[in-house]
Amino acid sequence: MRRKVIQIAGSTQLVSLPRQWAKRNNLQKGQEIEVRENGNTIVVMANAEPFIEKAEIDISKLDVMIPRCISALYKRGVDSLRVTYSDPTSLSILHKALAKDTVGFEILEQGENTCMIKHVAGETTEFNSVLRRVFLLLNTMSEESISAFRKENYTLLGNLAFLEEANNRFTTICMRYLNTKGAADTFNKVGPLYHMVESLEQLADHYKYLLQHFSKLDKEKVKIRKEVLQLFEKSNKLIRLYSELFYKFDSERVVVFKKERNAVVETVHGLLKRKLNYAENWLVYHSIAITQKVFEMVDALLVLKL
Repeated sequence: MRRKVIQIAGSTQLVSLPRQWAKRNNLQKGQEIEVRENGNTIVVMANAEPFIEKAEIDISKLDVMIPRCISALYKRGVDSLRVTYSDPTSLSILHKALAKDTVGFEILEQGENTCMIKHVAGETTEFNSVLRRVFLLLNTMSEESISAFRKENYTLLGNLAFLEEANNRFTTICMRYLNTKGAADTFNKVGPLYHMVESLEQLADHYKYLLQHFSKLDKEKVKIRKEVLQLFEKSNKLIRLYSELFYKFDSERVVVFKKERNAVVETVHGLLKRKLNYAENWLVYHSIAITQKVFEMVDALLVLKL
């Protein structure tokens, strides 16, 4: 929508607020609002009661997609969710979904074929601290998995896979925050930040699949040659480098990042020409997958930091 600038008393300029927005935020005459300036953009925020987003969903035919759909609504910022279902089994899946990633979502009312979910926990005001935990968790999964592979301690790999659940909770909180509150300094950073957080969640998935798989293999039959393990280590170092660049950006180190990524790709091409065993092929696959997923976040980093 467009608004005309009204000139008053020579130096004062006014712009009217959208009526529907003012009504929704219960703005009254004389009430203070927050106005933030960012370049050629001005963000206006009401200091009224926050808007409560409501939604309804029928999960009767969603089956295994119930957790993902509930998580998507949570990330979107829904505060009050009416759920209907025809099969009691769906409710059981719903309860398990709420116990995992949707922090603050609770069933407050439950009937025969319907229930009401509400977000009862206060919104986190520390996006940066939660995001830092995400990076710390990924670095832990990365470095400890390398250590376990070196020691051939594949039982430990299975335990490390559980860190993916904590990663899911933290990234889900971050995505909900971005959708409801935006970025701290400017709204045009929400897109790249959201992409980055979502990619960090997917990185943890790669580790989970890798670690769970190797933890079930007979270590006596798992033979990983030195070159394959070195490839995995190079791939893992990119996660540490990316987190360092996020908190202390250096354009020269971005160049190093690209060269390191290219070196991993070249090594993978060379290894795939050799006869690798099943375990080695699995490790090579996840090494390149992790490398590419981290590299895909570079554009978001450049948008945020340049």
